[in-house]
Amino acid sequence: MAVRYIDVGDIQIDSSYRFNIDENGELHKERQNDGVTVPKMYLLFDSYHRPINTANEYLIHCKAVDKNVDIKSTAKGLMHFFDFLESNNLQWDKMPRPRHKRPLYLFRDYLQALHDSIDPATGKRGLASTTAKSYRGAAVGMYSYWLSIGNIFERDPCRFYEASIKDERMLGHITKSISVQMTDLKIKARDKSKGSKIPNHLRPLLKNSTPELQSLISVLSRGVGYVEVKGVISKKAISIETTLAVLIGLYTGLRRMEILTLTSELIDTPKSASGATTIYIGPSINCHTKGGESGEIKIPHWLMRILLKYKRSSRYKKRLKKFNESSASSFAKKYPPLLLNNQGEQYSENTINARWGEIRKAIQVDCGLTAFSHKFHNLRPTYATYLTVALLQLRHPKGHKNAGEPVLTRDQVEAEVQARLRHSDPSTTALYVKFWEDAELGRNSDKLYQEGLDQIYGDDQSLMVWDSLIEGAE
Repeated sequence: MAVRYIDVGDIQIDSSYRFNIDENGELHKERQNDGVTVPKMYLLFDSYHRPINTANEYLIHCKAVDKNVDIKSTAKGLMHFFDFLESNNLQWDKMPRPRHKRPLYLFRDYLQALHDSIDPATGKRGLASTTAKSYRGAAVGMYSYWLSIGNIFERDPCRFYEASIKDERMLGHITKSISVQMTDLKIKARDKSKGSKIPNHLRPLLKNSTPELQSLISVLSRGVGYVEVKGVISKKAISIETTLAVLIGLYTGLRRMEILTLTSELIDTPKSASGATTIYIGPSINCHTKGGESGEIKIPHWLMRILLKYKRSSRYKKRLKKFNESSASSFAKKYPPLLLNNQGEQYSENTINARWGEIRKAIQVDCGLTAFSHKFHNLRPTYATYLTVALLQLRHPKGHKNAGEPVLTRDQVEAEVQARLRHSDPSTTALYVKFWEDAELGRNSDKLYQEGLDQIYGDDQSLMVWDSLIEGAE
């Protein structure tokens, strides 16, 4: 690819200049070290190794002003957009009179064609609809930014309009609807799941027909995974940090990067013996959420106590000291990650994926589940599925005027799960309800899931196992 995006690390913006006259009487200027440091930046460069300032100014805005922690996906989308322009000798700011010849429409058509194409050998599409929409969104976001600066285009890049959609959130009965900005750059998705079938990346670990969830808990409690190198399988200890990452994903529904950037500042003593603590995550506390959006999550009190014990352990304090010594950002020091490696560095996604692979191998070998192929991300739909099950099964107690009747309607359950998981699209949440209704999980729910909400937060008999694991952190 001609156009590329590069991780340039931390950059400084808005610094002032110092002017001086050298011994030859010539004027020189130097940048002062008084600007704002923007961490973990990505910048775009064209095929001639020149910076694409149009895109880079927008990326800096996303990072420094909108506080989007992770702009890598935006940079990648813009890379494809500008590479498309360069390959077709188009200019991003030239808007011909025919609307279909303007850059955004041509790029939309290009993405749609890629999505529609199917490799006859593999049966796979040239581009998933979600990826195509992500690339389109990056380009539209950049144009929206430049439109907010001023009227710099001869004609509009595309049609923008507002649409009202039904508010499916918990308090939707009050707000009724919400307004969202739309464009006429529609991409027709031809790879959506139909009926109640859940895509592989959204499939939960099962407890019934296949003891996947029980096997995971068993492997974690033993603390031994397997690594395979050139066909040779050897044992490898599962670190405390890896175990905690899995527990957080399984019992809070956090995404992988949200887990890895969860700050220890949020870990505190629970106010009661049971229940859950609500915490708020987002860029303001250095947590890398999807799209840079803030939101609330619930951490079971039993898990909070385990995390607190780890936070107070000498193992974590040693790692935290190394982190503070190597970090130049006061913001990062104020909100340090809970999960750090022995070098005092935040765990990367690749590292946690590798550790999950060792756990998966142990499940296949020790538990006999040779077909176990779940990824770390599947912990999130596992939480969503069993949360849905428990909410659907809540019944009013004896003595209540509606004793034995469901506490929540199906719509209310979907709204609550959507709020907990922070889904932007309610149709994703609806998949879990359909899965429960259609699968064996639903048919046997009365027998298997009478425990209600508390069971989502773990098996009481396993708590001593987790406590013993954390003892090793001292």
